[in-house]
Amino acid sequence: MSNEEQIAYWNGEAGRKWAQKDDMMSAMLQPIAADLLRHINLSGCRRVLDVGCGGGSETLMLAAALRDGADVVGVDISEPLLDVAQARLAAAPTPGRHIEFIRADAATHPFAQSEFDGLFSRFGVMFFDDPVAAFGNLHRALRGGAPVAFCCWQALKYNPWVAVPLSAALQHLPAPERTDPQAPGPFAFADAERVRRMLEDAAFNTVDVHPHPVQMCWTPGQDLETSAREVINIGPVGRLLADADEATRDRVHTTSLEALAPYYRDQQLCLPGAVWFVTARA
Repeated sequence: MSNEEQIAYWNGEAGRKWAQKDDMMSAMLQPIAADLLRHINLSGCRRVLDVGCGGGSETLMLAAALRDGADVVGVDISEPLLDVAQARLAAAPTPGRHIEFIRADAATHPFAQSEFDGLFSRFGVMFFDDPVAAFGNLHRALRGGAPVAFCCWQALKYNPWVAVPLSAALQHLPAPERTDPQAPGPFAFADAERVRRMLEDAAFNTVDVHPHPVQMCWTPGQDLETSAREVINIGPVGRLLADADEATRDRVHTTSLEALAPYYRDQQLCLPGAVWFVTARA
C-alpha cells in the first residue's frame, strides 16, 4: 500500500480493530521493545522521536528510561491508536518527563531540523512507500551523531508465529497474489543488506543489523482455541478470511488449531520468531 492507502487503512475499520487489540499486542511485543532499548544507549538523549508509536506503550517505556527533563514525541498516522496512547498516558503519567503524541506521517512530516537527539521504533518503519526518502526526512530531524534504533521482522520463513497458521490456512484458501517482497508491509525489511543500503543512502552511518530471536507469547492461562483465533486474526490469515464463507472459516480455524497445538505448553501459546535490531547514527 502507498502511504495514502496506509493512512486510510489505519484510520478506518482496521485501525479501530487494532486499537481494540492494543493491550494484547503491547503485552506481546513489550519484551522485544525492552530488548531493543537495552541494545541501544539512549540514556543521554533529551528529546527522542518514537516512530509508529501506535498505542503509546513503548513511548511511555522510553520516557521512563530517560533522565528527568527528557521529552519523548510519539508519531503515528492512526487516530484510533493515538486515542489509546492518550488514554494510556492519562492513566500512567511520567513525572519529570514530557510526552507528546502527534498524528502525522513520519515519512513526510516537516519536523524542525535537528529537533531530536534520538530515534526509536518498534515495528513502525516497514510501511514507507519510499524508505530512502522517509529516512532522509527523519535524518533531517536528528542532530548529528544522534543514535537510531528500530526493529523489523526477518523473513517469513524465520517467523513460525506467522508461517504456521498461514500454511494451515492455505490448505483451504487460495494463495494470495504474489507481490513485491520489498513492498511496504510487515516483512518489507527482511533483507538486512537492503536495510543497510537504505539507511546509508539516507546519510546515516555506523549502520548495524543484528539478528535477534524472539518468542511470540499470547496471554498466559488463556485456552488454546482463544489464542489460536487471535493468532489468525492479527496475521495475514485474517486478511485472507475477510471474504470467506462460514464453512471455510471453520475449516481454517480447525486446521490452524491442530497446527498450533504443539506450541501450547504450560497453559500458554508461544511460537518462535526472528527480528532485526537495526542501529545507526545520524
